[in-house]
Amino acid sequence: MKALVKEQRGTGLSLRDSEKPRPGEGEVMIMVKAAGICGTDVHIWNWDKWSESRIKPPLITGHEFAGIVCETGPGVQHISPGQRVSAEGHIACGVCEFCRTGQAHICRDVEIIGIDRNGCFAEYLTVDARNLWPLHDAIDDHLAATFDPAGNAMHTVMAEPVAGKSVLLTGAGAIGLFAVAIAGSLGAEPLIVIEPNERKRQLALEVGADYTLDPAAPNLAETVLDATEGLGPNILLEMSGNQHAITSGLRLLRNGGTASMLGIPSKEITIDWARDVIFKGITIRAINGRRMFDTWFQTQNFLLKHGELARKIITHTMPIDDYLHAFDLLNRGEAVKTILDVA
Repeated sequence: MKALVKEQRGTGLSLRDSEKPRPGEGEVMIMVKAAGICGTDVHIWNWDKWSESRIKPPLITGHEFAGIVCETGPGVQHISPGQRVSAEGHIACGVCEFCRTGQAHICRDVEIIGIDRNGCFAEYLTVDARNLWPLHDAIDDHLAATFDPAGNAMHTVMAEPVAGKSVLLTGAGAIGLFAVAIAGSLGAEPLIVIEPNERKRQLALEVGADYTLDPAAPNLAETVLDATEGLGPNILLEMSGNQHAITSGLRLLRNGGTASMLGIPSKEITIDWARDVIFKGITIRAINGRRMFDTWFQTQNFLLKHGELARKIITHTMPIDDYLHAFDLLNRGEAVKTILDVA
């Protein structure tokens, strides 16, 4: 089969023939129709410090997808060949305390497709049948391939009620833009976005932001305070992992506010813990992945009602053969969410 493979340590991926997988006990084989390129895939492409410590080549990458079940392994009863599906990419152990108390997203023995095991940048992949998400007929393959990033955004937004509250969002990449659309649909007011890329700032306005600001703007703090009655936002949604965005976001957050933190820094960062956390009495919520499967139901409902809004975040679609162009656009900041047509 055709697959995008991290063949060795270093920059890039290779499109080559790979062995077609077979489903084992409790697994299904899926013919991949569409696959989304995530920021994590760009990190793997660029071979940053995180990738060096986590990825073990050779590996088929990718974890956002929609496809069709084409074969079931022994013991699979609730899924049939021909069914359209996506899947939760975190394969949890299912037996630890975290898994048994509704916290499988933080299972300590989790494996992630496209990171710890072969992923979806291929014509076929195998997945634990328990992780499958049957797709609603009204959600097409391209939109269905965004369940994963939209789910990250949903988990972040839903960590603290946003209706009627002022929200500051830092980092309008694909997940950040989904969070803008979700928070706006839930009644966040005002919804302020800080993002250095001009095109992404424009997209943020199109999907629901009230204000978009360049982090380099000299009057950024004053603008945020003016929009929030001088108090700062009730809620910070930190989606970038950028040192400056994290520190400025916490500094702007009002006393007693809540910070929901999804962005992953590429290295250790420094925070003025006393001034920006303790003395302000804020709450910090760490967000990892999606809650299984609460977040999936919430994301499906959002996509069914606001699919056209979410579709604006998909800026490019192209055949998997054009993967070099796809990653180049993402690295240059000219694409936001790119979907590869696989089959």
